[in-house]
Amino acid sequence: AALPGPAPADWAQAPLDPAVRAVLVGFDEHFSYAKLCQALRYLLRGGSDCLLVGTNRDHRLPLEGGTAIPGTGCLVKAVETAAQREAFIVGKPNRYMFDCVVSEFNIDPSRTIMVGDRLDTDILMGNSCGLTTLLTLTGVTTLEEVKGHQESDCPTRQSLVPHYYVDSIADLLPALGE
Repeated sequence: AALPGPAPADWAQAPLDPAVRAVLVGFDEHFSYAKLCQALRYLLRGGSDCLLVGTNRDHRLPLEGGTAIPGTGCLVKAVETAAQREAFIVGKPNRYMFDCVVSEFNIDPSRTIMVGDRLDTDILMGNSCGLTTLLTLTGVTTLEEVKGHQESDCPTRQSLVPHYYVDSIADLLPALGE
């Protein structure tokens, strides 16, 4: 999306597609002020009949070598702030995605494992859905964080504690070969 003119008044007058009834915010390496303006205009025009949906709230995406880039949560927060309303998150840790999979396939949560590298998304969703959880320490989470949550009396922090952990997903390869 490009801004349709040099001034804010021009941006507010650009035509909108009348069929649009939802704004979906996901990972977008080309996120721009123009897209933010367009999202806000759709949400203002549609009011509560226009859904605001986010894929996830990950604030950072870790990269090799300890660096990171901003995550989708930063983009979701920008649209939420502009629209002054909260997005419905369909990804982790919301159980919406899991409930969709369960409704489509015959899944027994007691025989299902959630493997992930983030406590606040992967492990939280797995625990809230009654799954066994396995944390890989190759992402943003450290074992010290897990221990801090484990030693806490706070139920919210306890919900972030995985059942198991491995240093790397590669540690599971021998077990998968059996």
